[in-house]
Amino acid sequence: MRNLTRSFSCLAVALLLSGVGINAAQAHVIDRIDVNRVGDEAEIHIQFDVRIQYLREASLKNGEIHVYIQLLEADPDSTSLLPEAKDSPPTDITPHFSVAYPGLDSSLTIKFDNEVSYRVRPGSDGRSISIFTPALKPKIEPQTEAAPGVITPEAVEQKAKQLFDSARGALKQGQASVAVETLNQLLNLPPNQQSQAAQELIGEAREKNGEYAKARVEYELYLKLYPDAPDVKQVKTRLANLPAEAYAKVVPQAVRKQAVDERMMAYGSFSQSYYSGVFHTDTATANGSNIIFDTLSGTDQSMLITSLDLTGRKRTENTDTRIVVRDDYRSNFLSNTKNDNRLSSFYVEQSARDRSYLYRVGRQPGIAGGVLGRFDGAWLGYSLNSTWRVNGVMGTPVDFYNTDAGRKTFAGLSVDLTRLPEQWSGNGYFIEQRVGSVVDRQALGMEAHYFDAKRNYMGQLDYDRMFREVNIAMFQGNWMNQAGDNYTLLADHRKSPTLQLTNALLGQTTQSIADVLLLPGVTKESLREDAKALTPTANLLMVGMTHPYSSRLRLGGDFRINNISGTKAAGTLPAMPGSGNMYIFTAQAIGNNLLLENDLGVASGSYINAQTYKGQSLAFTQTETFRQRWRLDVSLQLYNQRDNLDVHMTRITPSLKLSYRMNESMSFDGEGGVENTHNSSVIKDEKIRRYYIYIGYRWDFQ
Repeated sequence: MRNLTRSFSCLAVALLLSGVGINAAQAHVIDRIDVNRVGDEAEIHIQFDVRIQYLREASLKNGEIHVYIQLLEADPDSTSLLPEAKDSPPTDITPHFSVAYPGLDSSLTIKFDNEVSYRVRPGSDGRSISIFTPALKPKIEPQTEAAPGVITPEAVEQKAKQLFDSARGALKQGQASVAVETLNQLLNLPPNQQSQAAQELIGEAREKNGEYAKARVEYELYLKLYPDAPDVKQVKTRLANLPAEAYAKVVPQAVRKQAVDERMMAYGSFSQSYYSGVFHTDTATANGSNIIFDTLSGTDQSMLITSLDLTGRKRTENTDTRIVVRDDYRSNFLSNTKNDNRLSSFYVEQSARDRSYLYRVGRQPGIAGGVLGRFDGAWLGYSLNSTWRVNGVMGTPVDFYNTDAGRKTFAGLSVDLTRLPEQWSGNGYFIEQRVGSVVDRQALGMEAHYFDAKRNYMGQLDYDRMFREVNIAMFQGNWMNQAGDNYTLLADHRKSPTLQLTNALLGQTTQSIADVLLLPGVTKESLREDAKALTPTANLLMVGMTHPYSSRLRLGGDFRINNISGTKAAGTLPAMPGSGNMYIFTAQAIGNNLLLENDLGVASGSYINAQTYKGQSLAFTQTETFRQRWRLDVSLQLYNQRDNLDVHMTRITPSLKLSYRMNESMSFDGEGGVENTHNSSVIKDEKIRRYYIYIGYRWDFQ
């Protein structure tokens, strides 16, 4: 541990001595990837920095899965999201895989080395996706005769059957303690056909033996390992009927079934990508009877991005410790531009294997407790029992775009209720943020989640006590019927940006709260009114569905209504009108093996009806894989728009991306495209052509 800490400390010193300010921006959205065993399956859990909604998925025969999601929390830098890729963490329960986002078809791509059976499920927290695949079985060398001390799979099944029958017989004779001891022997065997029934029976045996707290742990473990089992309701009923003393604190027996890895692991990736863009513009402008021609050419992008994604992890019987560093260094080659270092994560995290506590210190994503985004600080959680968990957080928001308002700090408390009827969970929080000594934000909030194999619902409410306004009221849901149709719903009402006193600085001549309060006639109350006046409200309603038309074709679509309210006059800023309602109708078709063997084609079309313009778009993306290690993506996007001033715009964007994976450690990719835009009106005709390319490599290590 000392060696790992020293390595990360040296990296931090190197960053600080580089002479570049450490700033953060949402260049990436994938936070981490974890692989866990859940019964006979492996769960690949992909955690995001922002809220997401699952829409649909498709796959290729070569082990490539495309999951289509939408980001629900726009970032100021979201228009320049960097393509990101992560390799699978060290694990022996899934084949090697990689995760990339976004692709040319805007999907999250999970690529296995070979075809796998899988199922996709959105996470209960609204910030994750889980992919379940069959867990790999331990490799057993073929033997003609079992060596002394080595048990064959056939012998495992035979011994498990004997132990199960013996335990069941002991329980019928009232010998509960004997049954518990026998079932423990069975459950310590490799997974077998009796494992599921034994896990349920040991809960019953402990209950009859008066070990109510341990019975609770066994029942809860059963529900976690086998959530879709036919007797889940029966186990839930037994769990609900346990006496109150069953909820005394106890070390879960799950620890007994977890492999303990004492090795220190360091894994991650190092990558470099070069981006370049050039443009050429021809303009013809009518000036009376004359036409003025103008031409402009130039380079608008020339940048090398060097990225490091490093995780150190050490697991013992009782703890799981991680040290995480994610950093991007942007070397800008254009004149009058500066190099930029963006450290997005640098934290130490430790949690107990029985989930009784967790702490995280450093630069980290803010994903709960009312924290608005990435921050420098500390998060601490402690489980009082299996039902209640308390959390505390404090820190400083990482704000790359506005550093003049003054140093912001916040502190908050939250309570998680983890044991509700059926599959419900939730939390409540209070958080206060200050800029200097002035209260900037003071929010109360709550979240509620419902989660099972077919349905996933989540709601959030955030209310600011200082402004007496609702910041966020949101509900999203996914549910699937027996035919495989997937339905999505999103209703989102929020202040954008979130209400804060510093929003009032938009209408001031100075960007410091301390300086503004020295001006005549300016008070905290007047700043609060200005902040409310200058903060618009964004509303979005979306309904969608996906239908598996056949094994080779999925059809989907959605309908959206969104608007942004106007703002009132405040300070130096005049009143601004709202956007009015924008209606968007989208249809999408995803096909496998339609044009070539093992291809994936995505076609979509949208119609946009806004207050000031109407637009139509068409897009097609084709993915081909060949020679196992090569992949080609071809995309064509068409857009047509006409506004109320009779300005007509068309845009045609063909692009191509080529990827090559040399081995499990090295991969290369490159992308190029052309964007042709034509704007025409009565007095002006403008043609813009922009070429862009990027080329890069990634080294995955572990």
